[in-house]
Amino acid sequence: MPADITSVGAVTGHGLGCEPLLSAVLAGRSAIRPLTRFSAEGLCSTLASEAPSDEVLVAAASRLGQPPARDRATRLLLAAAAEALDGRDLRPSVRRAVVVGTTKGALELAVQGWEAGGVPTEDVLGAPARALALACGARGPVLTVGAACASSAVALGEALALLEDGVCDEVVVGGTEALHPFVYRGFHALKALSPSPAAPFDAGRSGLSLGEGAAVLVLEAPGCARRSPVAVLGGFGASTDGFDQTAPDPTGSGLATACHRALQQAKVGVEAVERYHAHGTGTLLNDRMEAAVHASLFGGRDVPVYGIKGSVGHTLGAAGALDATVCALTLRRGVLPPIANLQRVDPSSPVPAVQGVARPSPGALALVANAGFGGINTALVLRRWEAGR
Repeated sequence: MPADITSVGAVTGHGLGCEPLLSAVLAGRSAIRPLTRFSAEGLCSTLASEAPSDEVLVAAASRLGQPPARDRATRLLLAAAAEALDGRDLRPSVRRAVVVGTTKGALELAVQGWEAGGVPTEDVLGAPARALALACGARGPVLTVGAACASSAVALGEALALLEDGVCDEVVVGGTEALHPFVYRGFHALKALSPSPAAPFDAGRSGLSLGEGAAVLVLEAPGCARRSPVAVLGGFGASTDGFDQTAPDPTGSGLATACHRALQQAKVGVEAVERYHAHGTGTLLNDRMEAAVHASLFGGRDVPVYGIKGSVGHTLGAAGALDATVCALTLRRGVLPPIANLQRVDPSSPVPAVQGVARPSPGALALVANAGFGGINTALVLRRWEAGR
């Protein structure tokens, strides 16, 4: 069963709100800049995409009437939620659920405990979801999904299942991730960070750039929406492969399987896909894998490829929700955004990438891909909403 995406909210390195994010993405601007939140001296990169200050986030979230959150990931999520939930009826309801995807949740609270010599007992991974549930009056299921960089894409899939099973009529889905030195140094150890802003699919790329941010999407069962949808989430697919702990299967067979499963759930054929929103990390291995997936899926058909990690960085657990948000907004506007920082497509990763400037697109159906460590692969099918359809 499809679900209507009836409102969205976002916080990224481009600031508060979906409009600054969309404007920057369509203009091909990047928010990847020198780090200020902690030192990266001596590491292979000193760049990241940083969201607004905690003071700005707390002020934005204050509209929800909740006390300020204790950790940055929750502050990011609630600031995004304030936009997505604006004007909605938030009286407590057992027919409203919350699902949040994140890789580390309120990690900083656990680190503070460890540094003080204690053993944290709080569920720090679930802290953002609990805060969001309180803010939106959700009395239905409250779930946290940890699935590496596909976390919030899986959260959207779980929301579809809750709606299809009749558990609820409305699901508030979020993805959130805060920059943290522990994780930044981990990617340095993997030699995955680029000393220059990430440039997905570019011949001169040298790795990914980390980012932080959050997105919140409200999904409603067909016929339950009280406002015109932004877009329709038609299908979700997932797969896992055991190729490597951190590297993708170069053939892309697992991601291709996830795409086919999403299309099957959406009851559409691959020939109906008119845009491919790439995971697009900017690493050599990921870009080559996605080029293989594109060739496998579309058989040489020129389905346009774009992605947002050159603009907002790789936001890990928040990536899927941010990808879905940008895809929904650009579908509604009938436009394809360019890949930020892309100058020349690498001939070893040949894809029909959108370059330079945004361009009009009448296409109504999109495939959104995400992949994560541990061989996790996901795909979402989004469709432009049309009245009466």
